[in-house]
Amino acid sequence: MSKIQQYFQRWMSKRSPRADRVVLQHRTIYVFPSKQGLAFLVLILLVWVLGTNYQNNLILGLSFFLASVMLVSVIHAFRNLLGLSFSPAAVQNSVVGDAAIFDIEISSSYLTDHHGLLLQADDDFDPIRADVSSGSLTIVRINANARHRGWLKMPRIILRSYYPLGLIRAWAYIDLDHRALIFPKPIACDSPPLGAGQGNEGRFVSQQSSDEFQGFHNYQPGAPLSQIAWKQYARGAGLYLKDYRALQSEQFWLDWQATNTSDTELALSHLSHWVNYFSENNLEFGLRLPQITVEVGSGDVHRLNALTALALFGWVQGS
Repeated sequence: MSKIQQYFQRWMSKRSPRADRVVLQHRTIYVFPSKQGLAFLVLILLVWVLGTNYQNNLILGLSFFLASVMLVSVIHAFRNLLGLSFSPAAVQNSVVGDAAIFDIEISSSYLTDHHGLLLQADDDFDPIRADVSSGSLTIVRINANARHRGWLKMPRIILRSYYPLGLIRAWAYIDLDHRALIFPKPIACDSPPLGAGQGNEGRFVSQQSSDEFQGFHNYQPGAPLSQIAWKQYARGAGLYLKDYRALQSEQFWLDWQATNTSDTELALSHLSHWVNYFSENNLEFGLRLPQITVEVGSGDVHRLNALTALALFGWVQGS
């Protein structure tokens, strides 16, 4: 990055500091003729010179009309961005190497509609087009490259608009205090890095869907009707519930010490792969990292907790 670019970045940070909510005002909106607008200005100049040279009032009137169209385009282009409000929406997750996703909410502070908005945070992705209606909330999804795990701050968004005629380019910089959590990229290995404590079998849980019948137990109010032993009740034996039990699934401990690599990122990628594997197959597992332990569990929340621990392992703010 050149010194001019560094100076410009510092100047922009002071003029539009990072905030939880950004509202576009007069001092944060910029306008300049687009390529078509510059060609249009040249056309106006040529028509004016032609009218002046031949002293033709009709041609001069045409040049003045075209100049007024240009001025009106400047006003409408500026008003198309004025009053737009930007706020961060829900935090999204991604993995290293994929697109980091940032959801932002856009609304209008005034009773006006905004058309043809183009938002872009990373040059590697195409701009996102959006239209914002007065009194409504619009959610757009901005993509950026996820090159490292951990918390990723949303890059500065460049907002552009060529409304209404494409003659004027209006733009602004949106610097929201928003972030996305980037997980390690899952990489498969031959066997799971299991530590001591896996294979805890022998515990039984009541489970109606199991095929293994264990007997009867006393009726409890609120029990499902399908569990009632109707045959025994018809014989006058009383009201009982059928008990089905099944062996609980095996428990596993994914252990950092069991990874066969000295590469920290590769070890985290292997653990990430097996966290996803156990979760997708409804297997209970725990995760042991240096100074961090995620207790045995299952389900989507447990999976998110384990992946979060891997994403933030040894992570330093701003790295």
